[in-house]
Amino acid sequence: MPSFQDQFVASKGQPIEYQGNTLVMVDFFPIEDGAKLRLTFESTDGPWRQGVSVRLRENGSLILNGQESQQFACWRDTAPQVVEFEALGEVTRLEIKNVWDVGNGVMESWHNGAAMIVEETPCGRRYRCNDGYADDDFDDIIFRIERLN
Repeated sequence: MPSFQDQFVASKGQPIEYQGNTLVMVDFFPIEDGAKLRLTFESTDGPWRQGVSVRLRENGSLILNGQESQQFACWRDTAPQVVEFEALGEVTRLEIKNVWDVGNGVMESWHNGAAMIVEETPCGRRYRCNDGYADDDFDDIIFRIERLN
């Protein structure tokens, strides 16, 4: 099975091509100040706990459940299927990546088989993701991020 990590190292973290698909380690989702967004979990089929990390690398805040932060992670086994949040401040993009926990309580990402296929949708993007287990089915977690305004 493929270890996409070697290919991402060779590309210095830039997108790679695999069987006609562009694969990324992380996606930069464009937004504006005051953006209202929705994260929707479609499915999981990985061997481990699956989640999504959303992060701002700029001046601004993410508001989730009334709490303000630069980053949050939602785990499919504990979060609702649909999570709404807001981005405020000098924001232009969100850093989106899939994460997993092999059972030791550590949030992992970006190694071994990890990669995402990002598809444009009318209101945002759909993500089909591999976790760190080296395979190429891209169904360990599938989710969408959509703009509501």
